[in-house]
Amino acid sequence: MNRSEFNILIIDDDEIARDVIVSLLSKEGFSVKSAKDGIEGIATLKMNRFDLVITDLKMPGADGIEVLKEAKRIDPKTSVVILTAYGTLDNALEAIRLGAFDYITKPFKLQELLFVVENAMKTAELVRENEELRSMLRMTVADLEVINNRDDTFRPEITVNMLERIARLRDLGVLTNEEVEVLKERLLRSGRNAEGIGSR
Repeated sequence: MNRSEFNILIIDDDEIARDVIVSLLSKEGFSVKSAKDGIEGIATLKMNRFDLVITDLKMPGADGIEVLKEAKRIDPKTSVVILTAYGTLDNALEAIRLGAFDYITKPFKLQELLFVVENAMKTAELVRENEELRSMLRMTVADLEVINNRDDTFRPEITVNMLERIARLRDLGVLTNEEVEVLKERLLRSGRNAEGIGSR
């Protein structure tokens, strides 16, 4: 995932702090939008998809905890980072218990902010890879059932698709090269057997 594909929403009623964060992350190549308070932030969340929300904890109208709950309700995969002052650290820890990805205490350094944002992006990448892996495994199981039937429903293109998915599973580190070779041989053997059955 490129930084430009990672969508971030900044919510803070402090205009200066909000603009500084937007400017810093935009210069680093991220796709960034902002909202002036929790109510506007929640409305923005309902209209757009975000990978990460960075929200101040203490805001009028709707605070960071409300933003966190609503963000998770709209899309459980959205990561939420809480901005907090030292005096509200207990509330930030409560936000972590409610599902926040992390918290940052004010004032913070650029490198600290970037570290948390990059960790959130890596986590989002892992979630997407996991979803892709689950999808491939479901398709592979379904195709194996067809191949194991070894009747006239066998289609050669299934073997080709499975070989591609097996290679992808190897690239993701799920299968070793040896396991890939064993699966390839079994698939090709099943294909030859099915062709023999179909020609009888």
